[in-house]
Amino acid sequence: MDHKPRVAIIGAGLTGLIAIKQCLVADLQPVCFEQSDHTGGLWRYTDVSEKNQNPHSSVYRSTIINTSKEHMPFSDFPIPEDWPTYLPHYKVSEYGDLYADNFNLWPHIRFKTTVLNASMIPETKKWKIVSTKKDGEEDVEEFDYVMVCTGHHSVPRLPNYQGMKTFPGKQMHSHFYREPFAYTGKRVVVVGAGNSGMDISVELSHVASQVYIVCRRGTLPWIMPRRVLFGRPLDHSNSRFRGMLPRFITNFLLRVTISLTIGLPPEHLRSPYPLSAAHPTVKSDFLERLSTGTIEVKPDILSLTTDGSVSFVDNTIVDNIDAIIYCTGYNNEVRFVDKEVVNGGDIVRKNFDEGEYRENITWLYKFMFPPRWSNIAFLGFVQPVGALMPLCELQARYVTALIKAEIPPLPSPEEMDKHIMDYHGRNRKHFYEAARHTMEIELRPYCDSIAKEIGCYPSLTKVLWKFGFEIWKLVLFGVPTPMQYRLLGPETWPDAAKWIRIHNKS
Repeated sequence: MDHKPRVAIIGAGLTGLIAIKQCLVADLQPVCFEQSDHTGGLWRYTDVSEKNQNPHSSVYRSTIINTSKEHMPFSDFPIPEDWPTYLPHYKVSEYGDLYADNFNLWPHIRFKTTVLNASMIPETKKWKIVSTKKDGEEDVEEFDYVMVCTGHHSVPRLPNYQGMKTFPGKQMHSHFYREPFAYTGKRVVVVGAGNSGMDISVELSHVASQVYIVCRRGTLPWIMPRRVLFGRPLDHSNSRFRGMLPRFITNFLLRVTISLTIGLPPEHLRSPYPLSAAHPTVKSDFLERLSTGTIEVKPDILSLTTDGSVSFVDNTIVDNIDAIIYCTGYNNEVRFVDKEVVNGGDIVRKNFDEGEYRENITWLYKFMFPPRWSNIAFLGFVQPVGALMPLCELQARYVTALIKAEIPPLPSPEEMDKHIMDYHGRNRKHFYEAARHTMEIELRPYCDSIAKEIGCYPSLTKVLWKFGFEIWKLVLFGVPTPMQYRLLGPETWPDAAKWIRIHNKS
């Protein structure tokens, strides 16, 4: 290439930060557009107020990440050893700031700048980015490549229950929930039993007079603790060796571990699906609050009434409901990308095959590339069973290697379509039918597949030859730290083996 390609990075959350860093490593010219005045994205807590009624961040004041600090860092920048194992939201955003400091990313970020539109210029095959600052002045620039790093937690998805428009109580999506105190002494219905639903229902149960949690499938999901036997973090057991075992064995072992650690829900509320068939829900104290009666499980809602009652599909009714909080996920929308891309079905589709309808079908090759649009990639537009940040880092390394022609080019649109179709076919058999599961992936197989293509896969044979038995053993049986992807291949990190040892002593 005769010039350094210009790359537009949209969003300065943790995914955007790693995109900037990888562009700098690859000797590209990154320009990051961030609509707020800070980094951190989803993890930067912001209040909901009259001036800020639709914040990008959805974290509430008590949010704590569900992956351990050994499992979630960027692969060449460990989280400080003296930090807690599970980070509160403000520590996650602080980690992003430390990362930006360490790699001098700040000069490449344009704060308080909103991208209004990203569209392809047909003649040059470049991308036109229309942005605006807070003063309203628009700016138009051309870029060789676009990396969208805005995530998929921006557009709340609400159910459509009969009577929602006339229900007298407060109704809100969990995106706007921040603190429990406004619900003191209230009767509250929480719709949805994912991580947000569990967190909010448990928190409210300490101040509300009664909390009802709606499990739309009629049963609770599998509930997992952050720590298991002997205080070991749950995700420390997700070793490379464990991933080689048949799924029925890992399901059995995990079920036994959960049973011995926190116990199982009442039998009539237990999920009929295998543990691996759903995105994990982590909330150790939910069962304790359930056993006190301060939380009561209900099936799906049938209707809401004008007198404040809620009817359920099992013909039961609860009266005098003051508030309903919908923890019902998000629509996979990217509103600033040109409508031709979105409407053409190359980011999100609703029709899967043979006229079958499913929500939120993500139509991206390797969960990054729309098949018929060149020079654009979506990072973090996926729901992994595990930590997101090391996954996004590998995605960024893949994209920059692609721009630099260090790996083979993408296949034809037809081949990418087939690859995406095959994935969704496998996904449908593995995860139960739910909107959030249409972008669900197993973390390790996905990361390994990307690592193999860019040359940083921790081959056990090569690890043994280069580092000896100790590191080989830790890579195979130890904590699945992202530093494994810095042992071999391009962009190795001299301290990777050292930190693999440290993370396995935690």
